[in-house]
Amino acid sequence: MPSREERLATRRRGRPPGPTRDRSERRAELLDAAIAAIRSQGADASMVDIATEAGITKPILYSHFGDKAGLVAAMAERVVVDLNTHLLAALGSGTTPRNRTFATIGAFVDFVEREPELYRFLVRGVAQPGTSVQPDLVDRIGNQIAMVLAAALRQAGSDSGPAELWAHAIIGAVFFGAELWLVRPVVTREQLVEDLTCLLWDGLGSTGVADVDTDAVQAQIDGLPLRSSQPARS
Repeated sequence: MPSREERLATRRRGRPPGPTRDRSERRAELLDAAIAAIRSQGADASMVDIATEAGITKPILYSHFGDKAGLVAAMAERVVVDLNTHLLAALGSGTTPRNRTFATIGAFVDFVEREPELYRFLVRGVAQPGTSVQPDLVDRIGNQIAMVLAAALRQAGSDSGPAELWAHAIIGAVFFGAELWLVRPVVTREQLVEDLTCLLWDGLGSTGVADVDTDAVQAQIDGLPLRSSQPARS
């Protein structure tokens, strides 16, 4: 029969811990569940809705993302990586700079059309009425475009200072134009993209961007990661 000391030692040791799941893997699964909840319940899905979809309690969801802002940021990061794949394919599909612009705008419109509720959830972000919080998705994509635009302006011998402002203006025109089109589809998808291309291309034409060597521009930005800092002014 075990002595009292042996019984106490066994009690202190307890049951050996089981295998622990990789936290990043679990986080990815929770992001999948969050996206599924937004697709099924709409852009107004709450943290409770998302936790229910994932089959967990809300505190567990908070333990992985901190708060709703953290969830929005993590989701935006995933969407931007996926969207970048489509944008790079679009940039390589055109034979002229204008055709590349058309294809790139088309990739943005396709995202809004393909994921309308997810788009609305991310663009609305966590901003409250009366605040000026920049939605993380818009910020990430805007800064990515700003890097490309700044490189193109420098290649054209123009001032690259307005690149960040223009990039975010482009995002606003394309995303909100596409959202209006979802509600009121009075033209075809192709006509929408053409109209937006005309608006943006005519505006950029005076900067000399239309005539730059796109390979030289690509050489400037190759290997650059997603950034949140302001593009350098020439």
